Amino acid sequence: MTSPDLIITAVTADDPRIEQLVRDLDADLTARYPDEPCTGGAHISPGIRFLLAEADGRPVGCCAVQPFPFPDSAAELKRMYVTPEARGRGIAAHLLAEAERTATALGHTEMRLETAVHQPEAIALYTRADYTLIPNYPPYQHKTLSRCYAKPLALPEAGPEDREEITAFLAGQGLSPQDVLAPGTRYWLTRDAAGPATTVGLERQGHCVLLRSVAVRPDLRGCGAARRLARRVLTEAAAQGGHTAYLFSTVAGPVWERLGFWPVPVSEAAEALSDAPHVRRYRATGTLTDEAAWRHDLVDVTTGNLPPMSADHSAADAPHTAAATGR
Repeated sequence: MTSPDLIITAVTADDPRIEQLVRDLDADLTARYPDEPCTGGAHISPGIRFLLAEADGRPVGCCAVQPFPFPDSAAELKRMYVTPEARGRGIAAHLLAEAERTATALGHTEMRLETAVHQPEAIALYTRADYTLIPNYPPYQHKTLSRCYAKPLALPEAGPEDREEITAFLAGQGLSPQDVLAPGTRYWLTRDAAGPATTVGLERQGHCVLLRSVAVRPDLRGCGAARRLARRVLTEAAAQGGHTAYLFSTVAGPVWERLGFWPVPVSEAAEALSDAPHVRRYRATGTLTDEAAWRHDLVDVTTGNLPPMSADHSAADAPHTAAATGR
């Protein structure tokens, strides 16, 4: 995120600017809660991603996003801080918005956070941003001063104005940009501080859907983003009456197997989705027989729910297979 006087970028946790801001945050919290030990750094995940805010070339704030332990469909906001001299300029609101975009890009459906009663400005910020008070979650469930909040995160559906950006993004990830946003398709595009981050597409025919164009920018791979995004759109497809999902992939079979897909004859997928744009293109170019097809039932006949997908992060987003459906 960039504005004339504010730049927000993703940085690593060991960036010296972040380390100084975190020290300043801990000092601030110690002054506000002298009888409470400052444990802000004690609950940090290895998958944490920091955002740095700079104004006029100076570090003025930070925050971080990390996967919530369970369910990992949620993300957790951590280490939100703005320097005293930079407060009152809306920097915290910009950081929060960028953190939400980052979490959405990683496939999370909800943001959670913990603050406390002696930070009224933080509580006001989260309330204005439509966060809702929830019961304190671990490890804060017994902390009387803590307050926990949550907010659902919408997955932005792409429109015609996004076609060129999606096409370029898919091509850059080695995936086919053909039929993007063609009639009968739906696409989702997420963006973060570095630009386009992830895409996923669906084509539908009757009660069957074709999952395609699951693409994750290389620097975001290995954290489960592809798994969460796939599950998110397939859950929505199931809620709208979809029964069976198919995909074509010749290079990422082990990834999709771990997510609950199993191999089926190409003819099965082609027959179930004979009018889908992607299938029609394969037929027209004579490349259908070169593909490998995979299936996942969207509705468990015993529960009516989407069958579980693996929570194996490394399997879901292996660096060499994260951009994995279609050619």
